[in-house]
Amino acid sequence: MDDDRMAETGRALAHPARIRILHLLAAQDACMGGEIFDEIPLAQSTISQHIAVLKAAGLVHATPQGTGMLYCITAEPLGELARALDALVAAHPTCSGEDA
Repeated sequence: MDDDRMAETGRALAHPARIRILHLLAAQDACMGGEIFDEIPLAQSTISQHIAVLKAAGLVHATPQGTGMLYCITAEPLGELARALDALVAAHPTCSGEDA
């Protein structure tokens, strides 16, 4: 994963509501939009904007189903990010967080 893609994925994950949406989707194979709207105490338009950010980053896939949308996590971008972060940590010395 290149630096630009890593930053784009990080920006998409940089809001608690988007993390909550991913948790909801991870708890099941797929989720109807109405289920997401029922679980998150935000306006439907705000949740839709958060879903749009996740979709633009390739983290969520949407499929029309009847009058609604069925959402699921696209696992590969998250796997790529995990591998890139693991490689970053492995390639560089880390500090203990204590002052030297």
